[in-house]
Amino acid sequence: MMQQVSNKVTTKKAITNKVATNRVTTNRVTAKKTTTKKLAFLAQASLLVMLSSLFSSLLPPERAHAYDYYGHESTGIFREDFNGNTLDPKKWLIAAKQWGGMNNNGVVPENVKVQNGNLILEAHGDLYNGPVKGLYKPNKNKEDITLYHLPYNVDTVERSNKRVGAAIASKAYLGSGRYTMSAKIVPDLGVASTMWSFHYQEYYGSVANKNGVNVASGDPEYIRAFNEGRLLPEAGGTYPEYYAYNHEIDIELPGRPGGAHTEQTYDRALLNTFTGEADNEYTTNYANLGAKGIHVADGNYHKFEYRWHTGGNGETPRVDYYIDDQYIATNTTTLPTNAGRLWLGVWFPDAWAGASANFDVKQMAVDYFEFEPYHEPNDTWAPETFPDDGWEDSDFRPMTANAIDTRWGTTTGEFRDNFDGSWLDSSKWKVAKKNWGGMLGNSSMNGQSWNGGVHPDNVKLDGQGHLVLEAHGDYYNGLPLGINSNGVPRNDGKRVGAAIATSHYYGSGEYEIRMKIPKVITGPNNEGLPHGAVPALWTFHYQEMDPSNPEAQQFNADPNADYWVSNNEIDMEFPGRPGPTHTGMTFNKALFNTWQGENETEYHTNYTDLGFNVSDDQWHTYKIIWQIADPAHQVAPYVQFMVDGVTKYTAAAQNFIPTKPGRLWLGYWFPKNWGGKANFDKSQLLIDYVNFKPYSTSGAMTQQESYPMTGWAANEEYPGYCVFPCTSSQGPALDSQAPTAPTNLTASSTTNSSANLSWTASTDNVGVTAYEVYQNNALYATVTGTTYAVSGLTANTTYNYYVKAKDAAGNTSPASSTISVTTSDGATVNLLLNGNFSSGLVTDSKQGWKTIQTGVVDVIGGTLNLHPTTVDIAEVEQLVNVTPGQAYKLTGNIWSTGDPTYGYIYVYSGSQIIAQDYTNASKTLNLLLTPSSNQLRVVLSTYKQQTGIIHVDNLSLTPN
Repeated sequence: MMQQVSNKVTTKKAITNKVATNRVTTNRVTAKKTTTKKLAFLAQASLLVMLSSLFSSLLPPERAHAYDYYGHESTGIFREDFNGNTLDPKKWLIAAKQWGGMNNNGVVPENVKVQNGNLILEAHGDLYNGPVKGLYKPNKNKEDITLYHLPYNVDTVERSNKRVGAAIASKAYLGSGRYTMSAKIVPDLGVASTMWSFHYQEYYGSVANKNGVNVASGDPEYIRAFNEGRLLPEAGGTYPEYYAYNHEIDIELPGRPGGAHTEQTYDRALLNTFTGEADNEYTTNYANLGAKGIHVADGNYHKFEYRWHTGGNGETPRVDYYIDDQYIATNTTTLPTNAGRLWLGVWFPDAWAGASANFDVKQMAVDYFEFEPYHEPNDTWAPETFPDDGWEDSDFRPMTANAIDTRWGTTTGEFRDNFDGSWLDSSKWKVAKKNWGGMLGNSSMNGQSWNGGVHPDNVKLDGQGHLVLEAHGDYYNGLPLGINSNGVPRNDGKRVGAAIATSHYYGSGEYEIRMKIPKVITGPNNEGLPHGAVPALWTFHYQEMDPSNPEAQQFNADPNADYWVSNNEIDMEFPGRPGPTHTGMTFNKALFNTWQGENETEYHTNYTDLGFNVSDDQWHTYKIIWQIADPAHQVAPYVQFMVDGVTKYTAAAQNFIPTKPGRLWLGYWFPKNWGGKANFDKSQLLIDYVNFKPYSTSGAMTQQESYPMTGWAANEEYPGYCVFPCTSSQGPALDSQAPTAPTNLTASSTTNSSANLSWTASTDNVGVTAYEVYQNNALYATVTGTTYAVSGLTANTTYNYYVKAKDAAGNTSPASSTISVTTSDGATVNLLLNGNFSSGLVTDSKQGWKTIQTGVVDVIGGTLNLHPTTVDIAEVEQLVNVTPGQAYKLTGNIWSTGDPTYGYIYVYSGSQIIAQDYTNASKTLNLLLTPSSNQLRVVLSTYKQQTGIIHVDNLSLTPN
């Protein structure tokens, strides 16, 4: 990001020798951490170069990267109107980073939303008291970091919920061109509303004095920066160990008259160009917008634009800035040439946007972004340093049940993937690129492994709604090559499998996977003899900690050891065997494991007899029910393993039941010895769907994982991945078949100005990518889901709607049936049933007020009365259908009689309380709320140990 002008904060990137953990069972191999000095790093780099040269004749042609695609094969315009309910994961990344210096807490995915055709970037100021927390990187040189209990190689922690922003970036790297954003910016000081392009590279080296002369060594670019006087000494005369190219263009608001961080105002803007991080490598134009009659903090949409010319063919290098189509300024110095990602964000800098942020929640609404490429000859296309760090899919933060409901937009809070379409959704999944399966001999053999690990090329979608995980056995002679433990390719493609993991962390709940294990080798009794490759599904959370950690001491960790491993894991692995000895393996049996550590005394394996051969090339359903201990609700921990709806084994509390949310993994991989001999060529494991239903368990321990960002394929290695514009060689093979027509189009929750449309999904031979919603025979909106909230309608008016489906090739389905929707006359409608308590209680909370506790509740004379006792809670609830993102107002009267008694009102959206109030006297309620789900739960309550009466009347819930 753009740590601005003289208070720029540069986060030094540490090069670490990261450890990839082996996911094996009883023959698990755990690599020790090593601390790598700079000389060792350079020596290792030289070794890698030699080995790469050695294997060059065996390797396939180098895979093209995202920066190769864009601007080389098309002149089309890239435009994003932010329709639908979520960001398109093939186009955008969501940032999870710490920016802004010591006093601010970065940008987080929870603050990114798509609503009503707008990208919403949310900023939480100094008055925010909600649940969303920010990110922070402690300064290990200046702070006592023992307070954070950081695992090895994890340097980011959760911190305050204040001064937390949001940002997204394009997956594609964009070069010279016209960049345009239409947005309502945040009008308050303290937070920056920004659009910028960004490309970051680090080059390492050192400077030593030889015969009285300073001489640089290391990367050629490091040496060049030193020779050209761009690498400047730090305090004390020492030189930094790296040089950064920071190619960047910014439009930042608010601005100020000059370099001093004073007189900030939204009548000015900061227009910046960067080529590095030193003071002489950036230019800031302090633009006076007010002098041109432009006032962007007025709550209206404004058009922000820069036109980036890298030069060539007679074009002068420059960046021209425009706001509302009015020319503002031109920068002609420190001009970037490297194509970079396009960023949109609201974030909290250190001081220069205003010293304080005196607000609760503010939003920047982006109506559209548009990029028109210029394709100028001086565009440079180069790889970026750390391109895959700091994104939502690499965030360490576990997902709660409420977070699943919010992020995925389901009514039940479930996460499901049917693997439709022709590409894997990279916002939901990560593709593993790791070495597993144990070492061959010892590490002196250059890390040569027994098996070839898991490779992204073996992960595919078949276009028929199935995930394909491919395994290559001992008879295989093709690509891809395997992976050794040091990352160097093996010299063959034998014993290479495939695996994916969820981007997010999930805790207790029900994990259900439908998959088909191939029939590779069978025995005389169809017992399914092993074939070396292991189909498996598992949850996994790995954490290394100091042996003095209280958790490590709980497991009697060796105090003299370098570290102790908390390995929270649940496995379903096939084939199984009768006992610990690696004999008698068959697909009539399975290994069902639960782990809390890696030592022999810290995990439990059940050698389960399934009763039939699952390696029969038939579909079977596999389910893990994981309950974490929840003392508050007297829930004991257990893990239940089921096949085709039948419980095969249940692990009890004493069997090392995991406590930490982890990623869900799906894999087809080769262990060292217990999977059998790989006497086959190629085999495929098919997975039909994954479904996760979360439990809200308060006993879960949500902690950071060690190495959460290592061992994954890059974005461009995901199945079917391409960046805009996709060409025929990058996207799916040709498709001329149209989807089927959507069915069961209905309308609900119709008001005087809005209605909710829903329909049943269409089917397609490859996959449906979007739905077009037509209003009165004209295209009204394009969405990715099967619902749409229509707004801005006229009261007492009839509208006609129908829907069409589209696929990735642009084929359009026939129209659905047409429905008519008539809006109401504009009168305010109370969404609560029996809000004036003219009738009594009901047995279904969707039909009115239902008592849900042991205390007495009655309705007398048009008033609800709650009678708690010293041992009874009196409470009622009602469920109300609403529109997510719509603002509502809840009004009414609540008062107390008799002994001092407190009455409460709570409004839940999902499992989260979004509004509440209370009194032990009398109060007029006036609560404002905005639900994130399509149903609210309104609760009226009095707690036990009170003997008065709480009365409620005239409750009304209306759109605000």
